[in-house]
Amino acid sequence: MEHALKIFPNGLPNLEQLVAYNKGKDVPPETSWIWGRDDEIGRINLLTPDKIIIAKDRQIQQGKFVSLNWPMNLPTKPAFGRDACKRTVKNHPDGPMVFDDWIDMNVQSGSQWDGFRHFGHQTQGRFYNDLTPDEVKSGTRCGIQAVSDHGIAGRGVLLDYYSWKCAKGEHYDPLTSHPIHLDELLAVAKHQHVDFEPGDILLIRRGYTHAYYKYEKDDPSRLDEAGSVHPCLAGVAQTEEMKTWLHDNYFSAVAGDAPAWECWPPGEWALHEFLLGSWGVLIGEMFDLEALAIQCEQERRWSFFFLSTPMNMPGGIASLANAVAIH
Repeated sequence: MEHALKIFPNGLPNLEQLVAYNKGKDVPPETSWIWGRDDEIGRINLLTPDKIIIAKDRQIQQGKFVSLNWPMNLPTKPAFGRDACKRTVKNHPDGPMVFDDWIDMNVQSGSQWDGFRHFGHQTQGRFYNDLTPDEVKSGTRCGIQAVSDHGIAGRGVLLDYYSWKCAKGEHYDPLTSHPIHLDELLAVAKHQHVDFEPGDILLIRRGYTHAYYKYEKDDPSRLDEAGSVHPCLAGVAQTEEMKTWLHDNYFSAVAGDAPAWECWPPGEWALHEFLLGSWGVLIGEMFDLEALAIQCEQERRWSFFFLSTPMNMPGGIASLANAVAIH
């Protein structure tokens, strides 16, 4: 925080101010590499000890715990042609009554965080904080281990877009390219009496896991389509107003319940390159938000204490989520 506030002593910049600050520099115009040249955690810097304590004191009221982790073996056919999780049970050398698990998986095929080495700025050819593709292949800078060392803990907010749409009678298929626009997200927030604070972890439920179980039972062929190399998925719309809103609210991380956080396939550009590559905002995908949605509705409160401990894999591109919510 100190480094950023030295550059912007009047407070963290909005996107318009950031573009003006970057004018003439050899960086993408909307780049927010403001936490220092050696920074590896981006907007996780907003989750200061004081911020975490305030979130804990305000959000944990009943001690009700909800796991946000979908089973590691789901989906059975991951999107984008990724390999499914394979688990093998083997005897330990100590004897027939001792066993080990062997798990082979792409960590981005289940509940996971996209780290900063996953998706860079496409036209500039750089990842977060000026990381190059060669560094991704050979080093550990900006790897998921840096986020693991800090941890992700703070105020989480759920926007239950899927329930809101269904309650209005506006049903849609989460396994289509249904765009979620900013005016709709703001309407959901108003309906839930939710406001936002810098450092929030923003979760958006678009109904993917709910639809997955339905299609698994009634129409498995739809899951084959969703598991293709080029899937169609409901998600946040790639618009300039959405981009500005996401930047200016200073979320420390965003997450959802589908294999892509944004509407897929994207148009001319993807929010991934701005969230991850330009601003240092982690993206969580395939979080299990079903039980959380029920608990939030029961409590009539859509904010909670959020906690996640990514894997300590030096140079890691992504990580299993290991995430929970506590009311």
